[in-house]
Amino acid sequence: MTKGIRAYTNAKFVKLLPQLAELGNAGFRAKVMQAVVKKFEISVASAATHYNHALKTVRAESPELVAGLGRPEDKKGGRPVIHAVTVVNPRSGKVVAEGISKAKAKEVIVAAGTLKSGAPKLAIAAEEAVAA
Repeated sequence: MTKGIRAYTNAKFVKLLPQLAELGNAGFRAKVMQAVVKKFEISVASAATHYNHALKTVRAESPELVAGLGRPEDKKGGRPVIHAVTVVNPRSGKVVAEGISKAKAKEVIVAAGTLKSGAPKLAIAAEEAVAA
């Protein structure tokens, strides 16, 4: 009976969207998740996963419909960046990204690709030693 959970959750999410203002953000989320838990007899954590997928789907198609739903970008957990780096274009010296982790910087560099010579288009700027 697990087939169709995602489709059902997406449909329920869209069906209840007109009631968002009346239910409030938390009430809306609870109502969608309760319907999924009841219909498929799954855990609340599983229902939350499907709810989050439905939110992402609607946000990608029509962000104005779900404005205010979900956690704000600046409040989304994760570990704080301790050793921040700056990504630059080594040929021009233009700063591409500042204050990001080394791992994120490497992702940005790989995504930018390479020059004909095989050298990366972007690089991490020299890091400064932090006084203890």
